[in-house]
Amino acid sequence: MKQLRQFSIALIMSILLCPVALADETSVTPDKLQISYIRQYMANNRFFDRLNDSAYSGQPIEAQIKAGRDEAKRQYYWVLKEHSFYESLPYLAFYVPAFIVAGAAYSYQGAIANYLRTASEFTNVMATVVASMGVGLTITTTIPFMMNVYYGIFTPKLAEENLILAYGAKKAFLDKRTQHYIEDELFYSFWRSPGGEALNRLQKILDKALRLPFYSRELVYDEEKIDQALRDYPVHVADRLKRFAHSELIYQQTDSSIHDSHYPIYFLGAPGTGKTHAARQLAEAMGTNLAIVNLDGATIDDIVGTPFESANARAGRILDAIIARTESSQDVNHHNQVLMIDEFDRLFLSANEKSRDVLSFMLKLLDPSNRSYYSPYLKTEVRLPDTIILAGNRDIHELSAHDTELEAIASRLDKVVFEGFDRSAKERIAFEVIVPNKEKRYQSAGKHFANFTLPESGYDMIHDFIETDQDPGLRSLEKYISRVFEQLARGLAPKA
Repeated sequence: MKQLRQFSIALIMSILLCPVALADETSVTPDKLQISYIRQYMANNRFFDRLNDSAYSGQPIEAQIKAGRDEAKRQYYWVLKEHSFYESLPYLAFYVPAFIVAGAAYSYQGAIANYLRTASEFTNVMATVVASMGVGLTITTTIPFMMNVYYGIFTPKLAEENLILAYGAKKAFLDKRTQHYIEDELFYSFWRSPGGEALNRLQKILDKALRLPFYSRELVYDEEKIDQALRDYPVHVADRLKRFAHSELIYQQTDSSIHDSHYPIYFLGAPGTGKTHAARQLAEAMGTNLAIVNLDGATIDDIVGTPFESANARAGRILDAIIARTESSQDVNHHNQVLMIDEFDRLFLSANEKSRDVLSFMLKLLDPSNRSYYSPYLKTEVRLPDTIILAGNRDIHELSAHDTELEAIASRLDKVVFEGFDRSAKERIAFEVIVPNKEKRYQSAGKHFANFTLPESGYDMIHDFIETDQDPGLRSLEKYISRVFEQLARGLAPKA
């Protein structure tokens, strides 16, 4: 009876005291809580400081990106193991003295038993309480310790793992201000306070930042290719475009520290006279791609973007154009693209304040000494491509005749006038380019059009239209060819 009373008292005291002893023990968690602990650990220990930004400099761009990704992957998987190890240390610190005490008690069990038989009832109760708490603590700490061992072996996967590796691969190419923004304001902030909106913000910012141009591609002027591409233009226009492309390639290979005037060229011509087509062909002949920015109806926010935190946040037309040819953050973008700023003349025509603000911004941006701008969306400087083409439907030299500020910029721009295409050029473009492309498009529509080709009557209709077409450009011809295809293909369409 006496022993039963002692055991009951000891059990009650163990129940009361164990929660106090285990108040800080929160390692027994489900997967989501474990992931939360890992994120806190990565944020508090500034995970990205472990990555060496300059360890692989001097290697080819693709090799640097691969090495950066491998390093990020190695550090990421190591920190998952490291977290579980450090979480297990407090339990190891408890087990070592506990096993020493247990071993000593086992060795002197006879002496301890003799002492307890002659001790007072209070001493026996306290000894039983201590033993019960020791056993209880050992049992209760075993579960979280084993959980840490389990997570050390089977590490959980973070939802943002691919973002971590993608950023680690290209971190070295971003300036320090952008690195600070992505790490402190995006990653670490998200890890300390996880949420769907924070993750969405992180994904969208990285999608733009990691598609920025990081290097200069080696360009080669393909004169044979450009001769073929420009064969439908008048000889004087084709020759001027070839000289422009060749000089741009030479300029990109010169010493950038030498301050020299390098202003854009202005393509003047009515809609459809081939300005965009010529710019695209020049870019392809140079071995790069064409980025197009349209200024029609644009405000400053449309051009440069707005902060992500603002309502209707946007990256801006310039940034979107520069990264347009990249499909994902895994692609590697280059600086030396050809940037075409279309509808440039509209800024000279509009008298409203918003257009004047855009014009003022563009004039500063086109200065050879200032070919970059601050992006509030990415909180970094964005560099413009080296080759810039302006395009419009009106002669800005005439439009700026009575405005000193505008005349200063217009006088620096050499213009190429696109007068349009003659009849033979239109026939060549229609029958060698537009019609074959239309046929391929229709043939891809399914079995009813798999073998569709334009019949001879269609060729006659297009030929007759070209004979009377007064449009110097190709817009009216393109629309007419579309109508011919619609008319002649209608009979092949399924009834239902």
